[in-house]
Amino acid sequence: MMKIDNIKIFPTFQENPPKPEKLERKILYYTRTGKFESEIIIDKSGQLIDGYTSYLIARLYGLNEVPVRYGRREIVLAVFKPGGKAYAWKLPLSFSGQIKAGDKVKVETSAGASLATVVSVEEYDGQKPEPHRKVIRLCRKGKQHGKKRND
Repeated sequence: MMKIDNIKIFPTFQENPPKPEKLERKILYYTRTGKFESEIIIDKSGQLIDGYTSYLIARLYGLNEVPVRYGRREIVLAVFKPGGKAYAWKLPLSFSGQIKAGDKVKVETSAGASLATVVSVEEYDGQKPEPHRKVIRLCRKGKQHGKKRND
C-alpha cells in the first residue's frame, strides 16, 4: 500500500488523459467490484508507470492509500537500417527484461507497423521526452511474422 499523495505523475499522463469511455468503463468495474481493473504500477522513485485510470479513480473516490506494484519503465532505441537514426519506443511491461540490443522488434510508426533493430534498452527516468508509440512484438529469430512460408 502507498499513500496516493506520494505517487508522482509524469506530465505525459496529465497531458494525455484517458478517453471518457475507458474511464467510465473502469469506474463501473470499480463500483461493482470494489477493485481496480488495472494495477497501479510505480517505479523505484514513486513515479507512476502504469494504471493511470486506477490512480484517477482512487482520487475521485477520495482514497488515501492504494495498492501498488513496483516495476521498471523501459524504452528501446532502435533503427530501421544499420547506421540509421535511432528512434525511441515505449516497451510494454510484459516485454520487460525480454529484449536486448540486436533483437528485431515490430514497432508502431505514423505510417503503420514496421520492423526495427534494437540498439539499446534503457530505463525511462522522465528526463528525456517521452516516446508516444510502443513496441508491438518481439520477432524471434527463425520466425517470420505476417508472412507464410512456402516450404
